[in-house]
Amino acid sequence: MKKVLYVATVDVHIKTFHLPYLKLLHDNGYEVHVATNGDEQFPYCDVKHQICIERSPFKFNNIKAIKQLKKIIDEEKFDIVHCHTPMGSVVARLAAMGASKKNGTRVIYTCHGFHFYKGAPKLNWILFYPIEKWLAKYTNTLITINKEDYNLAINKFKKRCHDIEYVPGVGIDTKKFQINLSEEEKNTLRESIGLEKNDYVLTCVARLDKNKNQGFLINVMEELVKESNNIHLLLVGPDELNGYYQNLVAEKKTKKNIHFLGRREDIPQILSISDVILSSSLREGLPVNVMEAFAAGKPVVALNCRGMNDLIENGENGFIVSNSNEMVEKILFLKKNKEYTNNISSNNKRKSINYSIDAIMNYMKKIYFKKKKVLHILSTNKYSGAENVACTIIKNMCDNYEMYYCSPKGDISIKLDEMGINYIPLNKLSFLEIKKVVKNINPDIIHAHDNKATVYSSFFKKKSTIISHIHGNNKIMNRRNLKTILFNLCSNNIDKFIWVSDSSLDGYYYKKNILNKSVVLYNVIDTKEVKNKSNAYKVEKKYDLIFLGRLAYPKNPERLIDIMKILKEKKNDITLAIVGDGSDRAKIEQLVRDFGLNDNITFYGYKQNPYPILKNSKILVMTSIYEGTPMCALEAQALGKYIIATPVDGLKKIVINDDNGFLSNDNEELANKIIEFLKKKQLNVNNIDSNLEKYLIAIDDIYNRKCSNEKSKCNNSDV
Repeated sequence: MKKVLYVATVDVHIKTFHLPYLKLLHDNGYEVHVATNGDEQFPYCDVKHQICIERSPFKFNNIKAIKQLKKIIDEEKFDIVHCHTPMGSVVARLAAMGASKKNGTRVIYTCHGFHFYKGAPKLNWILFYPIEKWLAKYTNTLITINKEDYNLAINKFKKRCHDIEYVPGVGIDTKKFQINLSEEEKNTLRESIGLEKNDYVLTCVARLDKNKNQGFLINVMEELVKESNNIHLLLVGPDELNGYYQNLVAEKKTKKNIHFLGRREDIPQILSISDVILSSSLREGLPVNVMEAFAAGKPVVALNCRGMNDLIENGENGFIVSNSNEMVEKILFLKKNKEYTNNISSNNKRKSINYSIDAIMNYMKKIYFKKKKVLHILSTNKYSGAENVACTIIKNMCDNYEMYYCSPKGDISIKLDEMGINYIPLNKLSFLEIKKVVKNINPDIIHAHDNKATVYSSFFKKKSTIISHIHGNNKIMNRRNLKTILFNLCSNNIDKFIWVSDSSLDGYYYKKNILNKSVVLYNVIDTKEVKNKSNAYKVEKKYDLIFLGRLAYPKNPERLIDIMKILKEKKNDITLAIVGDGSDRAKIEQLVRDFGLNDNITFYGYKQNPYPILKNSKILVMTSIYEGTPMCALEAQALGKYIIATPVDGLKKIVINDDNGFLSNDNEELANKIIEFLKKKQLNVNNIDSNLEKYLIAIDDIYNRKCSNEKSKCNNSDV
């Protein structure tokens, strides 16, 4: 089961804003954890963690909270850590530092408003900007809730945090505010507050503190009551200033017109008896009280600050003002123009839909369930074994990952187009070309499928998780030389090595340096696809033998011709189909002519689909100098064919002598076994059923950092 951890300073933040998203994650199969400084239990929360986090950055308890949270994150290995509130985000990101690389944890931070912004005190920039810039490096996804913060983040943090999203708020329940109270219900509520039926009601819903700046509204009321004594102001919210504003009002003549209601559970009802909603905040992210006013169909007059311009269009759904005189003017204007106010009411109800929980939920679904981007890099432009593996992974895992295939331009494009795989062609495999692709795609994972691709990919460790997939036991890797020394130096930047056979790992000269991050994962194939494609077209001629592979080193086709010379002496009408192309083709064709084998051997060249020819052949012959786990051998077994081959690497795992084939380094012995097998009236080779599903699970575990460093834990040797 996937796990998610929500972190905030206090319980009330989770309770007020995030329960719908806990439900979303819970309903989508996540085990939901919440960590706050509080002991309240929440619906849709499977595990509640209490940590000693404090709002003030200068409290020593926050250091203790980091240690508490780090232990929880290390033990639980969350898929997602989503943090909120200023100190909640700092503590969570410090605690989760390294979890992305170690466990594949995705750290998401929703910024409800940077403390540094246009017009903010310089001290805010000095204190908070460097911290946020530093922590951006340890943030996988940064969510901003207003355009000013979004643009600031793009300009300042894009190089450190590559995924910056804009989400307009946390979502409000619009239906809750669209209520129709009877006149009797409205009058009863007015009386309970101390209002008369015809009073003009202004309301500000916000906690009483310096940032919400209710003192500004108290001064505005002094001017308003001079114009009309029936104007009243309702201040709704908990008092965090210990009666400061109440004492301020007590000294003024407006004390009968200003009502302190404290924390209320009937906000929709209070908004329904209000005429205008006010905001005097000095700093906001995207003000929830304004969005709730829209849902209730009320005009808003707000002091200009960040976030207000995202919501209020002057004259369309309210007014943004710069000083108290402007606020007085706009309130009196609305009081005198009831028809204008009614038009604003309709506009606001329509606009509130954009900030509804349903609308924001769609944003969050895209963020939470965003597919990881995987860039597969190969140095070749032909379709062969390693390319087959890469395509099998891409094709079968594209539902859960956004996959790209990247290689030099060539014939591979035809195959990839046929399979519907996203292809990024390169002029040549080089650092600069790959750098352009990485900058454009911004992959979460780079999956390099050979030695050369691994070396180039290693330079992008800071941007992506790097996986090296070694598909063969290249003899050059068995000794100390310039190439292995370079590969060894680059291996420090590789997060995981996949080796397709034990021999390829054991043969690597610097094996001990990468053993703790290596897994052996034998290749598999999609047997159903092979069988289906084997019927794609008709092949008239039947063949005794077939060779599938490149006509080049290390497939050693010259040895194949030597074996055919021996075979012709024993069976003059022996037939062989050679399917493949390569740098040695002309040389091999000349040898065939020289040895008089023209009537025995048919060259097919490269075939996009060689399986009908394989189906019409009896025995697959392989003369490789080295291999990984050869795909053509697995494909031959899927179609029930014997394999006669040299005893190299992965072939030793899949061929059992005198059972499903024969391995030998002696050409005469190989030729004799071929004759022996061909004399059988029926080739009794059981079709294999390669466990593709288990292989894909192992790859998925590697992509998500769930594969153990012990190679046996992610080894599919029983596939």
